[in-house]
Amino acid sequence: MASIPQQNVIYQFGPFQLDTAEQILTREGKPVALTGKAFQTLLVLVENSGRTVTKDDLLSKVWPDTFVEELTLAQNISTLRKALLDDKSDSKYIQTVPRRGYRFVAPVIQLDDSHAQATANIPAEQEHLNSNQAADVPFRKQELQSSRLRWAIAFLGLSVLAVAAGVYLYRAKARNGDQDAQVRSIAVLPFQPLTGGDGDEALQLGMADALITKLSNIKQIVVRPTSSILKYSRGTQDPVVAGHEQMVDSLLEGKVQRSGERIRITVQLIRVSDGKPLWADTFDETFTNIFAVQDSISQQVARRLVAQLTGEEQRQLAKRHTDNTEAYQLYLKGRFFWNKFNEDGLSKAIDYFKQAIAIDPNYALAYAGLSASYNVQGAIGVLTPAQTWTDAGWTAEKAVALDDNLGEAHSALGGVKLLYEWDWPGADKELKRALELNPNYADAHELSGYYYWVTNQLDVAIAELRRAQELDPLSPVITWDVAQTLYYQGRYDEAVEMSVKARELGFDSLQPLFLPGQAYERKGMYARAITECNSAIEKYGRQPPILAPLGFVYGASGKRRDAEAILNELETLWRRRYFSPIGIALIHTALGNNDGALFWLTKAVEARDPQLICLRVEPQFESLRADPRFQALFQRMEKRANATAK
Repeated sequence: MASIPQQNVIYQFGPFQLDTAEQILTREGKPVALTGKAFQTLLVLVENSGRTVTKDDLLSKVWPDTFVEELTLAQNISTLRKALLDDKSDSKYIQTVPRRGYRFVAPVIQLDDSHAQATANIPAEQEHLNSNQAADVPFRKQELQSSRLRWAIAFLGLSVLAVAAGVYLYRAKARNGDQDAQVRSIAVLPFQPLTGGDGDEALQLGMADALITKLSNIKQIVVRPTSSILKYSRGTQDPVVAGHEQMVDSLLEGKVQRSGERIRITVQLIRVSDGKPLWADTFDETFTNIFAVQDSISQQVARRLVAQLTGEEQRQLAKRHTDNTEAYQLYLKGRFFWNKFNEDGLSKAIDYFKQAIAIDPNYALAYAGLSASYNVQGAIGVLTPAQTWTDAGWTAEKAVALDDNLGEAHSALGGVKLLYEWDWPGADKELKRALELNPNYADAHELSGYYYWVTNQLDVAIAELRRAQELDPLSPVITWDVAQTLYYQGRYDEAVEMSVKARELGFDSLQPLFLPGQAYERKGMYARAITECNSAIEKYGRQPPILAPLGFVYGASGKRRDAEAILNELETLWRRRYFSPIGIALIHTALGNNDGALFWLTKAVEARDPQLICLRVEPQFESLRADPRFQALFQRMEKRANATAK
């Protein structure tokens, strides 16, 4: 950490004053918002004005005993340049020294309260004299010192008045800060071990997940979902930097340690704009009191973020989904593995949710988690739809029956009706109910976007998915959903750009890889489309979701023999294991074989393939739209839906 003098020292540079005692930066008497780490970074640079401070020195002084990447330091420097209105290309304050670090280049005056005297700190580079000036050194130094002193004394009176006014305004603002600050959003970071070491990862993430669930019932604030904060599980990120990344106004961080039947928890609520703690507390309880601790934390946070809670919000904050600590621990483990969002994680999540339900058969939240796990298994192709949709359906219905006011339950049921049962009105009803209960529930907005794909209302779909993206801006899956919708709208360049963003956010999956190929095919850029698909194959191998778009491009570009080779490869593979038949239908469409395309689409209907929700909006099926048999597929899907409802 930067050294803070015991006495009050104020550094003056340009129109700015850096007050070490108050730890504030003011500009012409007005406070400039800085995070704690940004202030410390600036202080180190100012204290070493005129000298190069290496990146390693800055990292060790500002983040002692903590591993922080250089990117975090660069973000702090960028924040400081904005605060100082500094131009990186022609810097007046912070100069980048390539491959080394940074140098504060502005003249600095140090105002020392206790000695009431001022001295100027001029950068060393400005004091350098060449050999021809050596004879004048004594005279020049004396003249320089006299000039410094006269200027400093003349400026001292105005500076002290300006600083005093700034401090007064800052303190007045701080006294009313909690009420005046517009805190509209919060991220709850995964808890960390209290005493270092590995800790209990499921408990740590579970505590954050439980508080996210509770705070999400407050409609007046936006709470980042658990999927958005998983990247911070290692605890190496500076909390304020994490808050800026999450684009939230406040952030809750905590530490937890369990020893036998005792549990100790420390929590801190931070305002992201200035890094100021708004509230902190420590809890030392038996593990059986963990629900009471969660109630207390969520209520304390709510009181500091919201002026007045509604009666329903107060009831939801106090609500407990189970009173059985063993069932709760199993549920936490289920949520931990569900958030891994892969085949192994989903399988383990289902097992833990089932164990939780076996202990507490009335655990509605566990039923909702179980249904969501089955839903995702079918959607990403881990199991065939026939193996998942029945279990996904009855568990969602059970969750709703146990708790009609649970948004997660209605969202899960809406997903089943949308993806497998094709009960469009029923899906719309359930998703609207979920959003009525929690307007800031990103997953429900995402599923609503899918609903508007089905009904071919792409303008409404993009609005829903953009809203989901606002609520969970770092979600690679939602970002890809936006890219897919842009593709359906014919906005191909934007779709490619958003698909790349999804990949950058960590969506290590097939979808963002093959979508650019589809977009370039639609633009007639066949060579580029083929290159994109082949690049995806190099990374993931000859997987059906990539081979199908490649086969379509070959067919659409006249490479019939290449398209037929891929078609034969996929049809042979389909006999050995299930994957969506829609890809095979696409290649038949590119080859002008409508009979073959409709044959495979019929197989998709028979299998209740969830990807059929894209059928009306997929532009690569454009040539099939005039075929009456294509329209008859939707009627058949609706008949299946009616049969299911009965």
